[in-house]
Amino acid sequence: MTKRRLVILGGGFAGLRALFRLSEIDDLEIVLVDPRSTSLMKPALPEVALFGKSVEHVRFAIEPVVRRAGARFVHARPIRVLAPERRIEFPDREDLRYDYLLITTGAMKDYDAIPGYREHGHSPCDDAEAPRLARALDQFDGGPITIGSARSEWGRRVEGPSLAAPCEGPVGEVMFMLDEELRHRHIRDRASIRVFSPGREFFEDVGPTVRAALAPEIERCGIRVTSQKSLRAIGHDHVDFEDGESWESALTIVIPPYTGNPLVVASEALGDEKGFVPTDRRMRHLDFPEIFAAGDGTALAMPKLGHIAVHQADIAAAALERDLTGRGEIPDYAPEIFCIMNRGRHDATLILSNHLFGGDIDRAFSSPITRMLKWGFDTLYFHSRGHLPPDFAQRTLVELLSRA
Repeated sequence: MTKRRLVILGGGFAGLRALFRLSEIDDLEIVLVDPRSTSLMKPALPEVALFGKSVEHVRFAIEPVVRRAGARFVHARPIRVLAPERRIEFPDREDLRYDYLLITTGAMKDYDAIPGYREHGHSPCDDAEAPRLARALDQFDGGPITIGSARSEWGRRVEGPSLAAPCEGPVGEVMFMLDEELRHRHIRDRASIRVFSPGREFFEDVGPTVRAALAPEIERCGIRVTSQKSLRAIGHDHVDFEDGESWESALTIVIPPYTGNPLVVASEALGDEKGFVPTDRRMRHLDFPEIFAAGDGTALAMPKLGHIAVHQADIAAAALERDLTGRGEIPDYAPEIFCIMNRGRHDATLILSNHLFGGDIDRAFSSPITRMLKWGFDTLYFHSRGHLPPDFAQRTLVELLSRA
């Protein structure tokens, strides 16, 4: 009997999660495709940018992970998916056919959409930009600092929350960690920190309880926050906004706009008008039933958050298993904000909120213990090469937090 082939496009949080979930299915050939040779631990990138963590400690080789799971790794950049033909095209190798396709390519950060970014801006968002920001901080000796998110635009095909900034957790991490680092270097009195958000309020994806818990910490650090501020351009010593205002800025750190992955954009009928993959709540493509998607590259994922990517991957894997074997239960789509925001070497804030999705949970906990939880998560993920804590441990923690 010929094995059916599942192709997974992308070896990040969602892609590896689905690989591990589906690798035990008989009569299924799994091929994971990624243009990178390494998987990137994006939540640890602010530590590379601000605390000198080695970039080699936030990425690991994909091929050995895929091989141990009994699958095949293709290190190549696909140029488009021909969905009606169930075929993936590459510029320099033969086409790859599939019976099922799982798209976990993530979204793109469009640095070039911000005039002046390449010359004057910095970001902690990937393993090229985070070390570049670290070098700029090494040379920084004082002056006004500006931190914030550029506005992102979304399609309308899938109904869900629409956030001006799809994830402001990294902004929160950078501003708190930068405050601590400047104090450690005894130059905090020579620097000001201003934060902008294009949203109606900073941390738009959580509820009032979480924002109220963070407000005193922001004030204690002497950080000024302004909402409803859309970035227009970055200059050598200033930042310009769409409302005509300019701020002086000796160091500008931004989260660029999120856009759809170029592969999705280049593939006819695969993405919505902004290049994000439209799916139902079982992560199945609205037009092609053999295609699934999970993670930041989906139209449904809002905010763009690792916890939601993993949740979507679990649903997609369960739906695929049901298609392939007729067995298993498919979890309900129940997104929530669950993250640990690093606030320095010894403190962090754990956030659990489903307020954005109409729920009544909105919690924030800050302590050195929370910082240890983040350290433990990052260490486990790195040394286990992509494995998360056991499901029961995460469920128990979420249950305890939701009742606190």
